[in-house]
Parts: sequence; structure tokens; C-alpha cells
Amino acid sequence: MTILTPLHNLLSPRGVSCLTCGKVISMAVRGYPELCQSCYAAIPWIVNPRCGTCGRPVGCPDCSRHGQSSRGFILNRSAVSYNATMREWLGQYKFRGHEAYGPVLSRMMGWAMKRMLRELASGKKGASVQFDAVTFVPISATRLAERGFNQAEWLARGAAATGNVPLLPLLERTRHTEKQSFKNRHERLHDMEGLFGFLPDAVERLESVVSAPQPLSWLDSSFLFRRRKGEGKNGSLSNLSETPLKLLLIDDVYTTGSTVDACSVVLLKVCSLLGRKGEVYCLTWARS
Repeated sequence: MTILTPLHNLLSPRGVSCLTCGKVISMAVRGYPELCQSCYAAIPWIVNPRCGTCGRPVGCPDCSRHGQSSRGFILNRSAVSYNATMREWLGQYKFRGHEAYGPVLSRMMGWAMKRMLRELASGKKGASVQFDAVTFVPISATRLAERGFNQAEWLARGAAATGNVPLLPLLERTRHTEKQSFKNRHERLHDMEGLFGFLPDAVERLESVVSAPQPLSWLDSSFLFRRRKGEGKNGSLSNLSETPLKLLLIDDVYTTGSTVDACSVVLLKVCSLLGRKGEVYCLTWARS
């Protein structure tokens, strides 16, 4: 993934310490100037997800669990596997206020966004896939006051910028809960009941994006074909209202999928209030 050239090495900063290990960077990593070669090489990128639903790179007992109920989202993809190194990186950023990790994690989400778009396009015989909006899992007011930021929102910025998709706050957390990382699967699922709702102006925000003029590249080729053939209502594009709204939901870590599932159900309701079907896709920074 890393391409080094003599000119690139010549232009690399001298005496700069690696963000994660503290060693002086001798050769810069393209796109990640904060990291040394060793730390960049240690990133457990998920290149070939094995589970088509949750994006796990190994066998997935969750999605194959007997009696597994249907989920509100279509699929999840993640940038990396959540190993000890990635846990430390996220902990430095999320809990210890090391803000320099923010741009690195955001760029990693951009990489994951590109891979996800390529995968979705390949599943549609090369047709382009465009999300109508990117949104993110909210945190409680208590947690926001503690951290000063929502890590999922910052990760969403990286994905939205890469895909050139509007970033919209649509969800809110109705109550404060203890950290999910300390809970088992049953406790996580129980905690999700009624935990999320949509913001008072969520429908209006989404409607403003949906009603905005769209570039021709966004339109499905079949609509253009039918328009030229004069099918539909006087060859208009009114059939676009029948096209599902595609929303991309962002979070930091996918563990059981309970959080993104609960949020997806709420997002589908927002779409229905617009009189549209919805499809929710999830992109998380790490898959545990």
C-alpha cells in the first residue's frame, strides 16, 4: 500500500517522531506522515471481509447464530480488525485526549470508504453507488461534556469527504448509559432498547438533501433510458421517488452490531416519514 520514492524520502520531515511509538521517522509513509514504517505496517487492515453482513475477516458466529433476527442495516464494513494495537490508538484519541490521532483515524475511514464503494459497485455490475447522506452514532450529553467531541462524528467526516457525500446529524441518544465495552452481549442488546431517537429537524435535514438537484452521474442508467423512451409520467424522473434512500451510518467499533442496528431502525423511520424506503449501510473504524 505504501509507495516510496527517493524524492518522497528527501521531502520527508527530519527529526519528526512517530505518533504511536515515539521513534524518529526515517522514511515517511505516503498519506500518513505521523507514522513510522513499522507502525504503519502493523495496521490490521481488513482487505477481504469473510462475513458479507458484518464485514468480519474471520468466521462469524454472530451473523450465523441460530435464530438471529433480521437487522435494520444492509451490511457493515470496517477499516481494521480491533486488536490490542488498534485498541490503544482509539483509547489515546477517545479517552486520553490525544487529538493528533484524529486525522489519522479519519484518513483510515476514507480508505475504508473507497473500498466499500468499490465493493458495492462490483456487486451492481460496475454501476456507481452513491449514498444520499452520511450520519453517525450520537453520544450522550454527559459523554460529550467529558470528551469535548464525538469520535464517530469525526470519523464520519473522513468518510463523507472521501465519498463527497453530505454529512448530516440525524440521531440523538435519549439517555446516558455506561460504556458498552464493559458489558456482555445480553447487556448490550438490553441497553439498546429505546436508546436512540431522531433529532427534531432530522426529517427536514434529510429532505433538504434529497430535494437538492442531483448530478446525472447519481441517476440510475435505467431511469435515463426510460426517460428517453418516454416511459413513466411524460418521461419525467418521478420514478426516482421509488428509489430507496441510501444512508451511511458511521461508528468507531462494531462488536455485536447492536448499536448500529438500533440506530438503523430509527433512520429507516426517518426515511418513511419522507414517504421513502430506506437502506442503511454501516461503516465502522474497527471490527472486534
